Amino acid sequence: MLKYGMNEGTAFQQEIEVAQNTVQSMMGQEITVVGKIKALNEMKVEAVSPEGNATILMKVKELFITQSAMGKDTTMRFEGMKDAVRGIYSPEGKVISSVKVDSSKAATIINQMELGRMRMLPGMEKRIGDTWSESYSETKSAASGTPFGLDMAVDNEHTLASKEIRDGKEVYKITSTGTIAITGKGSQMGMEMFVEGNAKVQGYSLFDPALKMIVYSEDDTEMELSIAISGPQNMTIPMTQSIKTVIRIR
Repeated sequence: MLKYGMNEGTAFQQEIEVAQNTVQSMMGQEITVVGKIKALNEMKVEAVSPEGNATILMKVKELFITQSAMGKDTTMRFEGMKDAVRGIYSPEGKVISSVKVDSSKAATIINQMELGRMRMLPGMEKRIGDTWSESYSETKSAASGTPFGLDMAVDNEHTLASKEIRDGKEVYKITSTGTIAITGKGSQMGMEMFVEGNAKVQGYSLFDPALKMIVYSEDDTEMELSIAISGPQNMTIPMTQSIKTVIRIR
């Protein structure tokens, strides 16, 4: 039975690691940006409805960021943060509602990490080799430091691949492949910007039947974008981005 089974009062820690490598060409010059983000979040189950819908409060406890670009290295560390999201989730992991409880000066970075999103499960019994699909649309609003408002169409295919032993525990491995179609627009410094592109995602996750939740996931995303800029000077900036995301539940 692949669905979440939360218990009121339980708490977990979520560790997120994101490694990004971005290459863009602008005015005949190739610019490479390498960055890493590490975050430690706390998840507390506040209530569970008779239908199995769980109300979860997610708090960001620590955030560590490094970035290297054009010969300059930047490091930022945030601790004692107050960023939090309260969400209600179905047994499949679908977000029924989500409310930002509080935020800090690192809110723009945290928004990019999609705090509060859970890996979707089919909510029914599956056998090894069974597959299921997932499609949804998502809109991200422009914010400080991220001038683009983005619309994304996501299509994923999941397979219950195998039963394995990890760290002495029996888990089920779910492999995933997907595509993302991206369009967006924004403005900055008097220039209008339009974005379009696509991404391919491949990864896997581990479902713990004893805890009734996904305790580990790993995804590799390859993205190609084109940014058209109109204003005092018109130009098109091609961009490629490789992203590796690892999430652990303790």
